[in-house]
Amino acid sequence: MCGIAGWLFPAPIHPSSESELAWNLQFRVLKHRGPDDAGNWVEASTDGPFSVFLHNRLAIQDLSAAGHQPMVSACGRYVLVFNGEIYNQRQLRSELEAQGHHFRSGSDTEVLLELLARQGEAALARLRGMYAFCLWDRRLRSALLARDPYGIKPLYLWHGPAGELLFASEVRALLASGLIERRLDPQGLAGFLATGSLPEPLTLVAGVRSLPPGHCGTWQAGRWTQRRHWQPSEAHPAAPVPPVAAARITRQALERSVQAHLISDVPVGLFLSGGLDSSALLALAPEPLTTLSIGFPQQDFDESQRAAQLARHFGARHVPLQLDAAAAAEFLPGFLAAIDQPSVDGFNTYCVSALARREGLKVVLSGLGGDELFGGYPSFRAIPRLLRLHRGLGPGRASIARVLARRRTHRARRLAAFLAGPATPEAAHRCQRGLFAPDEVRLLLRYWQIDAAGCPEAGSADHADALPAAACPTLADRIAWLESSRYMGPQLLRDSDTYSMAHGLELRLPLVDAQLLGDLAAIPAHQRLAPGKRLLQRAVPELLKAVPLERKRGFAFPFQSWFGQAGSPLRPGQGPLALPGCPADIDLRPWARRWALIVLRHWLHQHLGLSLPVA
Repeated sequence: MCGIAGWLFPAPIHPSSESELAWNLQFRVLKHRGPDDAGNWVEASTDGPFSVFLHNRLAIQDLSAAGHQPMVSACGRYVLVFNGEIYNQRQLRSELEAQGHHFRSGSDTEVLLELLARQGEAALARLRGMYAFCLWDRRLRSALLARDPYGIKPLYLWHGPAGELLFASEVRALLASGLIERRLDPQGLAGFLATGSLPEPLTLVAGVRSLPPGHCGTWQAGRWTQRRHWQPSEAHPAAPVPPVAAARITRQALERSVQAHLISDVPVGLFLSGGLDSSALLALAPEPLTTLSIGFPQQDFDESQRAAQLARHFGARHVPLQLDAAAAAEFLPGFLAAIDQPSVDGFNTYCVSALARREGLKVVLSGLGGDELFGGYPSFRAIPRLLRLHRGLGPGRASIARVLARRRTHRARRLAAFLAGPATPEAAHRCQRGLFAPDEVRLLLRYWQIDAAGCPEAGSADHADALPAAACPTLADRIAWLESSRYMGPQLLRDSDTYSMAHGLELRLPLVDAQLLGDLAAIPAHQRLAPGKRLLQRAVPELLKAVPLERKRGFAFPFQSWFGQAGSPLRPGQGPLALPGCPADIDLRPWARRWALIVLRHWLHQHLGLSLPVA
């Protein structure tokens, strides 16, 4: 797990004091991602491109200097900068040794490098892991960049007017280069307001895009092309699997994924919320782990007692963190400084990651992804209801939408926008998950005097998540993919990476794994996504025997309570918690709307020098 950055220029140039200063700035910006080591590679010639690769290392596999990056292949032709983990590296290593390669290190970086040197882009289909990398071919003077199937590891790009390509693990590192104008992207801002995060591949900086999840790209002579290298299987069984067999298949697949994600030369911990997903990881781990949880005085949010019971039952060393508004406020300055791209989430991950690092951990597992994989979200029931409502209202739907729009409440406006448009799962998902309705987004941009003319509909990106119909044959399959690609990916995964790496902590996700999804493809959607995560409960029955199941709460903080308490240090007001000014008829009662506007205002001022008016 690391931080990477690079510059590729099609024309020959030579390093200068200004460029060296920019490299140093990028190193400093990314140092929190890799505090254990740093390296760079510079290649300049009189007749070809100029390339620079930067790397900050968090040492997890092979802690010695042999894992140093950028790493050059044994043949000398290829140079690799890599952020992530390859969980099947031992199997791949054995295959490469059988082909005659003699490894110099025990790192997965060298395995990835030599596999790419032999197989090129075809090697991506062999990888089980999370990754973002750039492979430089010194002979062809070309670069291959790739990102893992779900986009667990980030990779941001800027393709300049002269054909130059800049890439980095964080947007802030690209801005530190000094080569990119700090200019707002109105489409990115509209997408943030609509969804509460930055839809792939948008950012808040004009010209900066993320490489979409499951995509790769090639740069050569100033030309950049990208394409998808992974998508879910299109083979979906129609016949149900006997319940006992389905539970067995699921159990075995989960055990393999957990075992793979435990590969490490340092101790591994677990974020234990008390819910089914993280508890299942604890139960399936072959050895006891250090578990970490957060508790609150507010009982509706507190799962710390159940987490402690589970930890005791499975022999884990448990470390709790109790948070009230005053304790949470102490984390706020560090959290705001760590934001790379804002969202309505992430503060929880920042706080529990700080706890893990304080306990000396460098690697932790998380149960993130279980709701998408096993149908745990309310959206699996709510979206079909919304679609039935849309169809059932018939010709009177437009009139009802107009009436709802006049109510000016956040739910009514989102429902009005849905009823006024087409009845698609994507539209229903925006209604269910959205932050501000399209008319509210337009009102906010107009109020802030931001020109969004020509922007597509708020919240729509370049449809990087579009899949063939065969990959999602049922509505349940489609909802699962929408939750994975439009909620989990741009919000939960991005925040998990940003705020764990802010503390130099590697966060691994055994339930967000393309191999696991493929292993479960034999089970039809109506079984895998059945209400209550029944399949997961049957696959790991010892959980319910250990501690009784409670109602689903999710890993959420009591912001609504903290924001509303008189005298609370987290009550929105002046300073870093100042709200930007908004039109009078924008409903700001939900805490998520206020929090989103607070972090947005802070980020725009901090990184683009833009000041939204204060309320």
